[in-house]
Amino acid sequence: MRKRLIFSLSLLFLLFTLGSVFTMLYIYRTTNNLRSVIALHRVEIIRQNLVINAQTVQTHLYTIGTQFGKDLDVIVENVTNLDNSVRSCLGCHHNPGMSARLNELAGIVDDYKTSLSTLITTSANPARLGRMRADAIETGSYFLGKAQEMAFIADKSLNEKTVNALKEINNSRAILVITLVISFFIALAIAASMTRRITEPINNLVQATRRIKSGDLGYITDYRAPDEFGELVNSFNDMSASLKENNQRIMHYLHNLSNLYSISLTFHSITSRSDIFRELVNGIVEITGVEQCGLILREEVEEGEYSHLETAVGVPPEAAVKMKVKARVFEEMYAASKRRALILNDNIELSPTWQVDRELGVRNIIFVWVRQKGRLIGAIRAANKRDGNFTEEDFRLLAILSNNFSVALENWKLYEDIRRQVKELKDTQEQLIQAAKLVAIGELASNVAHEINNPLTSILGYAELMKEERDPANILKDLEIIERESLRAREIVHQLLEFSRKKPLEIKVLDINRLLDGVLELTAVNFKGRKMNLKRDYGQIPVIKGDENQLKQVFLNIINNAIFSMDGEGVLGLRTYLAGEMVGIEISDTGKGIPKDILDRIFEPFFTTKKEKGTGLGLSISYKIVQSHNGKIEVETEEMKGSRFTVKLPTALPKARGVIERAALNQGPF
Repeated sequence: MRKRLIFSLSLLFLLFTLGSVFTMLYIYRTTNNLRSVIALHRVEIIRQNLVINAQTVQTHLYTIGTQFGKDLDVIVENVTNLDNSVRSCLGCHHNPGMSARLNELAGIVDDYKTSLSTLITTSANPARLGRMRADAIETGSYFLGKAQEMAFIADKSLNEKTVNALKEINNSRAILVITLVISFFIALAIAASMTRRITEPINNLVQATRRIKSGDLGYITDYRAPDEFGELVNSFNDMSASLKENNQRIMHYLHNLSNLYSISLTFHSITSRSDIFRELVNGIVEITGVEQCGLILREEVEEGEYSHLETAVGVPPEAAVKMKVKARVFEEMYAASKRRALILNDNIELSPTWQVDRELGVRNIIFVWVRQKGRLIGAIRAANKRDGNFTEEDFRLLAILSNNFSVALENWKLYEDIRRQVKELKDTQEQLIQAAKLVAIGELASNVAHEINNPLTSILGYAELMKEERDPANILKDLEIIERESLRAREIVHQLLEFSRKKPLEIKVLDINRLLDGVLELTAVNFKGRKMNLKRDYGQIPVIKGDENQLKQVFLNIINNAIFSMDGEGVLGLRTYLAGEMVGIEISDTGKGIPKDILDRIFEPFFTTKKEKGTGLGLSISYKIVQSHNGKIEVETEEMKGSRFTVKLPTALPKARGVIERAALNQGPF
């Protein structure tokens, strides 16, 4: 195409060059003719001047001696001009006929000058003067006739040349126009041909790219040409075919990878050894399309051998049973293959299972070694009866499956160990739970017996005293003590029942700040006579939903514990705030704090540090109540500096609604 393009452009350039040269030659010829015409016009002017001068002299000769006659000096001057005109005409180039006429005129002018000279010199003799004038006039008339004849001939020649020059100019213009028109159409034809030759392969390539873009990989155009565009189209066709081939190869790889991924996931989700074997051989058949596939694994016998498992595809069970290879032979084959696959495409007689392979009609076979922790444990055996060799790609796929199979076996062993350990752990856990239950029951019985034994001892003691008392006043006093101790025992039993059973919540909308004020009113008596201050810092918090009485019990237990820990003096702090979607309630004190060694036990039932003054159920019940409200309770403490209990409860309304505005209060003694 490049040569054709260069040839076409060169032809077009040559055509324009020839037309231009031809036109320039024709114009040159025409300009020469015009130059000759212009020269003839100049000669004509000289000739006209010659005639005019001759006519002037002739006229003056006729008027000599009259009142109209000119002076002789004027006549002499005109004759001189006439002579100069003739001499100037002689200096130009003429044809022979015109040159003869000019020479004749020059001779006539000389005779004319002689006649005039004689006329002038003999002007004193009138008779002679008349005769001389007549000769001069005759000579002048003859000269004038010859000059006019020559002028007529020159004028005719000038007219012919002028007409010819104009015709040549018109012809030159027509030739120029025709040349340009012909060149234009030839150039247009060449451009159209070149455009078609250029755009045709481009259009084919554009159409091909659109077909490929739409998914028609491997599309080939039918454009053929022995030029550069032909080479380009051939390269494009090769690229399209290569693209299709690569795409098919990639899709094949993706299919294999998808199958590998699926099999690998299945390997790691199977917990049965036989299922792992079955999934492996079925996956190999699906990916590679082999006719026979099975596993040869080591069996722990006296001499040690590798035997073919019955979990196989394309291998009859009776043939699988015969595939047994001595460990020594198998490991020698493993070492000889440099721990790579053993591929036997043309010489399967080297197979360690040669006898069975021959019976099965195997033509190509591959052994992919299976290792576990660097130790050979077996091989994957794949074979075909048909033509078609195993390739490096088959080896890579089988090697990946071999590694996954090895990992799956290891996972299966780990799973079996874990399952055994979990079973042992469950048995141990059940034993621990039973022991913990017995310990809890024993501790509960001990605590209940201890708590109830104290009031019962008092009741029995005072009952014995009443038998001996005779004074009614003392008897009434003993009865009051018995009644108080009985009520105490009933309260212990009541709290124990409250702790053990789940009481339904009476849910309603609550203002936490107002609920805390109500709890403080119940504990007001504990502040009397003591050097304790109350500090309240209520924030703008939304309302919540909860059981008012149970939450009062929670805050009452925590506040009473705080008052008890401060031992008569200190600062009790109450603070409420919004913590995300929760309402926070902080109750702090400046008491003795909670020792670190018992901090983890404060919410256990019957655990108390108040000795005879507490039952150990207050915080346990509080913890259960907070949990039933989907909240949580946290404790921060430092010995001899105080503790801070934080209760967090979920809000009942969005942040923008139900907000309680309460100014922070800093009060002195309650």
